[in-house]
Amino acid sequence: MLQEQIAVTQARIEELEKPQTGRSNFVLNNDQLARQRRPASPTHVRRGSSMRSQRPIPPSMPTSSSEGIPTAELEPLIHNFLRHSSQFGFFLNVHNFREAMMGRRGQRPAAVLIDVVNLCAIHLSGLVEFTTQEPRYLSRALRTAVDAVSATQGNGILHRIQAEVLLAHYFLRNTRSLEGNYHLSAAVSLIISSGMHRIRSAEPAVGVAFTALAPPRDPIEEVERINAFWTVLTLNNCWTTADGSPSNISYTDSNTRIDTPWPLDINAPLHDQILPDSGFGTVNGFLANLPDGGVSLAAFHAKAALLFEQASRLASQYHPNMNNIHQFYASFNSIDTLIERFKRSLPTVHSREMLVIHSLAHVATIQLHNPFAADNNNSRVRALDSARAIVAALAQVPGNAGYIDLIMGTLLMATCQVFVAELGRYRCRRPINSPLTQEERSLMNAIETVLAVMNVFAQTCQLINSQLLAMQQLYHGLN
Repeated sequence: MLQEQIAVTQARIEELEKPQTGRSNFVLNNDQLARQRRPASPTHVRRGSSMRSQRPIPPSMPTSSSEGIPTAELEPLIHNFLRHSSQFGFFLNVHNFREAMMGRRGQRPAAVLIDVVNLCAIHLSGLVEFTTQEPRYLSRALRTAVDAVSATQGNGILHRIQAEVLLAHYFLRNTRSLEGNYHLSAAVSLIISSGMHRIRSAEPAVGVAFTALAPPRDPIEEVERINAFWTVLTLNNCWTTADGSPSNISYTDSNTRIDTPWPLDINAPLHDQILPDSGFGTVNGFLANLPDGGVSLAAFHAKAALLFEQASRLASQYHPNMNNIHQFYASFNSIDTLIERFKRSLPTVHSREMLVIHSLAHVATIQLHNPFAADNNNSRVRALDSARAIVAALAQVPGNAGYIDLIMGTLLMATCQVFVAELGRYRCRRPINSPLTQEERSLMNAIETVLAVMNVFAQTCQLINSQLLAMQQLYHGLN
């Protein structure tokens, strides 16, 4: 039942509050790499090598607002954050939020969201005169988050969810995965307990274990609720897959079926976008390869994350002597077909958001074929083609794209590993001291392109920086 799902999520939060023991991160690893590298033991590359997340945040003394950054200096930092907020899971209408936060329109945002946005704005500034105060703003945001637990309706819930999403991003960016996963689990618990997975459901909410929110005040608020759900689901699918932990949402379970329509682009004119009157089994229908109307950028992102999760988890179940091998291959062919169909439906890469979407889809193919790439030429070629497609997509993004969804670091790691594995295969076959082949040079160029792009993103993200260092070490280990 749904009540059990909420209990599972709450138990997950409690688990994350305890010290981690024996829990390993999901390894985006290529079996070719493990079998072809010269060292006897494989190199496992984790999500991030600097895992300061094992240390909980110490309690801090309250600070008065007079000790903070003056409003006149803070406002430009907030505007900068909001310009890039789509890369950090910000699902509210940016214009309305900015006007409300600056006191120019409507009700002020919840205190917890104001404090978390201030924290993120200071963090992204990268300016020492502001970032030295970051610990103070972090302590304030965490205290306000505790105080916000009593909010149960309307913007209070919505703003709590937004704050939890931003905190999850903040901690993950700073390689503090324990706290990041805690806030992700809290966001999941909120969307489930408030019934956001059943917005516009075709089935009446009878006997379900959640408290439905009051009707939205206007179309924008309804779309914000819809987008809140999909933002949290996407974050969950990306990061529980990346670290190998169980998903916080059993969206394929009939008791927690998702009926909420696909998200819309909240900052585009809503009159150009249409919501269905009712929905039923949105995710299940997509995974069954049924046509749907989810064609917004936000919908493509949610679908790509679903495919990344489904392909990665299916591949992780494979072993040669498994009992249900025929069922596995049926599922394999089904998801493989769905991924390719999805790729064909995507617009070309023209933005950072679309780069992330394409990369999620191509890494879904890489992950799906990884168990077979060492022995099956078709799977090896499929993984290589997907990795090359990501490199081609990187060239389409503007060079000033310093901020990006932090899952991109994990996706570029997977891409780099494919090329390193293939380069290792060539070097194992080439006689010592013989000149490099044209294909080896091509692979080296691809690796160096990926590393160069990771280096750009690493300038503003500690997690991607740690991943870059791991990939550089992996690449140089072949030389």
